[in-house]
Amino acid sequence: MTKTARAAVMTAAGKDLEIVEYPLPGVEPGCLLVKVTCCTICGSDVHSWRGRRAAPTPAILGHEIVGEVVELGEGVTRDTGDRPLRVGDRITWTIMDNCGKCYYCREKGLMMKCRYLKKYGHDSCEEPPHFIGGFAEYCYLTPGTCVVKIPDPLGDEEVAPANCALATVVAAWEAGDVKPFENVLIQGAGALGFYAAALARHYGCRRIVVTDILDHRLDLIKSFGATDAINVNRMSDEKIIQTVRNLTDGFGVDCAMEVGGNPDLIPVGLRCLRTGGRYVEVGNSAPGALFTYDACDIVWRRLTLTGIHNYDARHLQAGVDFLDQTREEFPFKDIVTHRVTMDNINEGLRLADSGKAVRVAVIP
Repeated sequence: MTKTARAAVMTAAGKDLEIVEYPLPGVEPGCLLVKVTCCTICGSDVHSWRGRRAAPTPAILGHEIVGEVVELGEGVTRDTGDRPLRVGDRITWTIMDNCGKCYYCREKGLMMKCRYLKKYGHDSCEEPPHFIGGFAEYCYLTPGTCVVKIPDPLGDEEVAPANCALATVVAAWEAGDVKPFENVLIQGAGALGFYAAALARHYGCRRIVVTDILDHRLDLIKSFGATDAINVNRMSDEKIIQTVRNLTDGFGVDCAMEVGGNPDLIPVGLRCLRTGGRYVEVGNSAPGALFTYDACDIVWRRLTLTGIHNYDARHLQAGVDFLDQTREEFPFKDIVTHRVTMDNINEGLRLADSGKAVRVAVIP
């Protein structure tokens, strides 16, 4: 096996990524070395690259990763679902490595908020093992990472966004306690919105209303289960709220999810809820996402507002299972709309930032 490998490294926010060659690490007990076969560009990658959120440098961005096991460290024999794991198996894995023993991991069931958290594609790559992000030829997985073996029928591009977008949406609908025959609103028709619509259809929701300002995304999301895809680009807030209420017998939706990453959507979404409704905030994961709302409305109408950031290992497993079970029902392959190689990754980042792509796949 080669002793060095390439990675696209962010040396400073706002600058093009640079191709750097690092030595491959020796595989320690409990670890894995994986050859990256596909990594999709998430919105948080773009935010870090553009400097919209703080990120250490140098860093190898990318966390929606699929790869092939190259070497298993001592003691690694099975994935998180207790399936045998061997060299050559295709896998994906949680965005984070957690300790499993701290207050948040053990007492509160919040592995994604571990006090000793390490995150793929978010931490500095300056020190060995270097390969801790997806925009590279290899990725080195440490012991607190939960690994999921990929079912054979699923392609790499179908699975890669599950590592963040799909698993996060699974966690979000769980937090919203969505039930069959309920009406839901999804604010944003990006990758998270596509998965949210498909899951809502799978859960048996009645009215699945999606709002966005891009027609090409709204047209595509209908094939993912949306019953109503509404372009709100030139609609007033009052018109949006009235439209949603008209679609739900005048009551409003039972649950709404914001995945557009715009804090201005939150007050509108809250007002689209029925009395007793639940609101799940997902999209605003960069600081400064401020909004103003009348707390009296939350009290009087008994609304619930919940924030979701990342996910637990069970949500990633559920996401992969969902893809496997419904791949003939929903066109998951269409979520990746553009592809780039590592050599032209900066073009891919600019494309992802433009809104023209749903997901851009980086193929090493």
